[in-house]
Amino acid sequence: MRKILLGTFLATAVIFITAGSGLDSGENKLISSLDAPKAQAEEIRGPAATLSPLQKEAISLKQNGLCYHKTTAGESWYYPKKHGFDVSDPVYELIAFEQEFDANGNAKYTDIVVPKEIDGIPVKDCNSFIDHYEIKSLRIKAAYSGWSEYSTQSDEEDIMFCRVCGCSNMEYYEMADDTDSLEWVDLMGCKSLKTIVIPKGMRTIESEAFKDCVNLKNIKFDKFTNLDYVGALKDLPWWMEKHTQKNGMVIYQKGLVDAEGEGSTIVIRRNRVKKVLADAFEYSLESTIRVEDEVEWSEYAFSDCEAKKIIFGKKVSKIPIGEWYSGHTKKIYCMTKKKIKWGWKKDGKYQGIDWNANGIKRDLYIHSEKFHAASVSKWRNCKDLTVHVPRKVMAKYRKYTKCKVVAL
Repeated sequence: MRKILLGTFLATAVIFITAGSGLDSGENKLISSLDAPKAQAEEIRGPAATLSPLQKEAISLKQNGLCYHKTTAGESWYYPKKHGFDVSDPVYELIAFEQEFDANGNAKYTDIVVPKEIDGIPVKDCNSFIDHYEIKSLRIKAAYSGWSEYSTQSDEEDIMFCRVCGCSNMEYYEMADDTDSLEWVDLMGCKSLKTIVIPKGMRTIESEAFKDCVNLKNIKFDKFTNLDYVGALKDLPWWMEKHTQKNGMVIYQKGLVDAEGEGSTIVIRRNRVKKVLADAFEYSLESTIRVEDEVEWSEYAFSDCEAKKIIFGKKVSKIPIGEWYSGHTKKIYCMTKKKIKWGWKKDGKYQGIDWNANGIKRDLYIHSEKFHAASVSKWRNCKDLTVHVPRKVMAKYRKYTKCKVVAL
């Protein structure tokens, strides 16, 4: 899809922009690669890697091959208060993993647990496990992840390659709580992975994220409805079949993944669906979608929706959809008499809705006589939209929007 390609491009751009500015997407402090101290003159990763003099000097604590640097929250993050810390609060950064071997050359540490805390001090997981093919399981109990100037690679390489890339014998993997996205590169080469635990901080699992995980059999979620986009799950026939309901819809832990059900009408009720994820209605051929209750919405829930008609019932007064991208839906009904709030809210301000219809003429029928100027005024790309409203509020819609306004 266009938005995924754009998202990947923009994400890459943001990565390099933030790296250049000294700040990564998790607000971890970075330094320019031109100034970054290199841990080793030649990059050797995996079990054969040894610690550089720089790393040895930085190590404050070593446990089970895990090497920690004790620092402060102010040194580790630009905005430590966003994570609940004062600048002077101590933090342990995991900066390296040094494997040990027995007399027969067998790796000593194959089941790794990165603790959440050490002596009450929080642990931050910093890139340490790339190409460690000897690892069988990796449990990151630490709530935070990021990068450190003492890492075995330069900052840019740390960002482009994930923590477990090349862990070809790893069968079990848990990520840090604040991990918010998963792409193919993040699990590249993890061909033995059987079980993965998706943390509560995860928002996006991009398509093909599990491409190399040919033995994956079990995916656990700390909180599924925190997710917005799960394209990679749609790539897994075994997962989709397992969670397909009798009506054909794919629902997991009250999260609607795919609404391609059977019949002419799809009905969304909160007793079965708490959140509608992005692309849930993608290419859905049902003629009508009825939303009876207030539910949570991912921004691109209606992307590529082919339903002819969408009806938001009398109980629905919040429509936090950011964009009506593509699709061929021509009629949208809002039956509530309550004041309707449109689009997302960011930093206390409504972002409105992008009615981008790609030349498709759409009709929006609003039955409420109440008007929410803060959100309606943010509507965009609505020249192909005709709004049918009660006469009482026609003047307001004409004042705040650029769409065609007619009497209901």
